[in-house]
Amino acid sequence: MTNRQLPLSGAVDNYLQDLQNSNYSSNTLRVYKTDLHALATCFNGSLNELTADILRKFFSQFNDLRPTTRARKQASVAGFLKWALRQELIDKNPLVKLKRVKVVPSSPHGLSRQQVEKILKIIPKDELRDRLLFGLLFETGLRVSEALSLYIEDVDLTPDDEQLSIIGKGGARRTILLDDSRLVALFHRYLKVMSYQQGFVFRAHKNYRGGAWRYQSAQARWMKYCKQAGVVCTLHQLRHSHATELINDGVSLATIRKRLGHKRIQTTLRYAEQSDEVTHAELRAWRRKKHR
Repeated sequence: MTNRQLPLSGAVDNYLQDLQNSNYSSNTLRVYKTDLHALATCFNGSLNELTADILRKFFSQFNDLRPTTRARKQASVAGFLKWALRQELIDKNPLVKLKRVKVVPSSPHGLSRQQVEKILKIIPKDELRDRLLFGLLFETGLRVSEALSLYIEDVDLTPDDEQLSIIGKGGARRTILLDDSRLVALFHRYLKVMSYQQGFVFRAHKNYRGGAWRYQSAQARWMKYCKQAGVVCTLHQLRHSHATELINDGVSLATIRKRLGHKRIQTTLRYAEQSDEVTHAELRAWRRKKHR
């Protein structure tokens, strides 16, 4: 069998293996796997026989889904076909003949510190794992996948220089300063109580001795606390809340971009809608300085 006769399903498996070798996050791999396996189920021919008409028919079954979901599925297929073209498995990319789903970017919606802390106060004091994870997401703006894939070896609690070494999207590594004293104290207590020396920081199972805590399990636990607190908030909104707080406190976009691990400043700009109170205070300060 030549490379040009490679079944679509086989090419998908090779692509997913390359992504895993490139250290893509487990959450990203799960999304790509779901979308591309659906395509392979829809068309069981060879990769080089994939046409724009086949892709059009495949995407049409998702027309009742939200534009963001449909755009994500197109992005999964687009990434795969670009890889296939580089591998010389196809002569042309059939996706270029299709119109991409247009998504109107929405402004990220964050909650106030008071709202988030109302939820955090619901968490029992002996649930150290939950208190640390959810507090960490809010105080650092980490992606959930980044926090759940954190290793003990990535944590440096050197006094006055506490920080985390994070592997973000695309395998990019960045350093996150732990600048909240309460969070640092909770980290010390958690590691002391759990006696962890290596491996994942946040672990599954009742005795917390299993593998990494799964996203779905963490989300379910968080939603339970939200319901008890009477506050509607997704896990991802904790990241938005942190970024919004930084914006409103006057932290520069360049610093926020580095903190959140954004590749492009345009992504960070989505958070730049300050509150009226902050805007008014800044203008008053400018006016006072101007008329000194």
